[in-house]
Amino acid sequence: MRRFGLAAVLAGVGCAAPAPSVELDPAARAAIADTVRAVSNEMVAVMRTRQVDSVLAFYSPNTAYVGNGEIGDWPAIVRGAPPRYATYTQVDCVWVDPLRIDVLSRTSAVVTGILDCRQADTTGAAWREFTARTEVLAPEGGRWRIVAVHESIKPGTGELR
Repeated sequence: MRRFGLAAVLAGVGCAAPAPSVELDPAARAAIADTVRAVSNEMVAVMRTRQVDSVLAFYSPNTAYVGNGEIGDWPAIVRGAPPRYATYTQVDCVWVDPLRIDVLSRTSAVVTGILDCRQADTTGAAWREFTARTEVLAPEGGRWRIVAVHESIKPGTGELR
C-alpha cells in the first residue's frame, strides 16, 4: 500500500497544500487534474450501472478507507460489496460543484467533494446521501486508482449504506 506524508493528508482535508512541485508546470498540472476529474466522473457514471466489479476497478486492492467514524477493513468491504450491490435497484450519484482536484505530484492527486446519491434497494427502501468524500488517487496498473478514501455523511441523517 502507498503511504502518504502529513502534507498530503492535510491537503486532502482542506488545510494548506504543500508547495507545488517544481517538476510540474501549469500545463502538466492541469492535464493531470483533467485526467483525475475524468476518472472521478467516470466512476460516478459506472456506479449507476450497479456493476460492482466495474466500480471496484476504480480502487486499489489495498485502499485505505475511513467512513462512519471508523477505519474500514478494506478486504471485508470488498467482500461485502457484491451482496450489497445485488440489492440495489438504483444508484444515481453526482458530484456537487465545486469538485476540488489538488495535484500533489505526477503520481498523486486528491479529489475533494460532496457526492449526492439517490439510492434504492429491493426492500423498497429509498434514501439520499450527501457524503463528503476525499479520495487520494495514484497511478496503479495503468490507470489512476483510489488508494485512500474518507467519507462522512451529514450528522443526524443516517449512516452510509
